[in-house]
Order: sequence, then structure tokens, then C-alpha cells
Amino acid sequence: MSRRRRVAVRKATRGVTFDTGVLVALERRQASALALLRACRLSRATITIPAAVIAEWWRGTHRSLLDASVLEALTPNLAQAAGELLARAGSQDTIDATVVVSAAQRGDIVVTGDAHDLRALARYVKGVTVEGIR
Repeated sequence: MSRRRRVAVRKATRGVTFDTGVLVALERRQASALALLRACRLSRATITIPAAVIAEWWRGTHRSLLDASVLEALTPNLAQAAGELLARAGSQDTIDATVVVSAAQRGDIVVTGDAHDLRALARYVKGVTVEGIR
């Protein structure tokens, strides 16, 4: 196993929060997304998907993508934390902010198709690493 792959698997054991881009990549069966899912399963990392991500992604198909993960409800506390993050960062993307504050609760890695925007938000919270998927 290459050093790069070992590092990716080791990081995955922290827990992983998926955003919409990852679900779309899995739906399209992109090799990098499938490798990520496999690595998470091998390392037994908990995959969390915030409910707001489901609302953005769901079109009535591919239910099996949700079965291997924890679906996190959008609670009032999570919604308030996302709003506060938006205010601090001067941003308007509610879903991205929800993903970042969700991951921050657990110290998860966020995996995203839009690393630039999520990294900009993650600068305002502690314990979140953002990794892009290609």
C-alpha cells in the first residue's frame, strides 16, 4: 500500500462528513468517490451526512448510498451554529455551513466536491479538515 493511501485510510478513522458533491460523485460511480467509500468501510470510519445535504441531493433514487451512513438531523442548535458561521465568514451557503459545523461537532474530515468554499468556512471553526474529491 502506498504511503499516500495509508494516510488517507488513517485519516478516515476520525469520522467523515460527506457533502452533496460526494453523494453526486458516488451516484455517478466516480472512481475516487468509490475508493473513498471503500476506505471508510475498511477503516470502519463513521460516515455522517447532514440532513440539509440530503435535501440538496435527493431526487428519489440511490437510497442505498444513505444506508451505510449516519443521517444527522438539522437541530435548532446545529442550525444556529451554521447561521453564526455564515455571519463570521460573510458567506451565504447554508448547506456548506451546516456541513462544516456538523463535522466540527465530531472533529470529522469533510469530504467535498467544492474544497475551496468549505475550507473558507472551516477556517472559522476548530477541528475540521477539508479534503476535496476529484
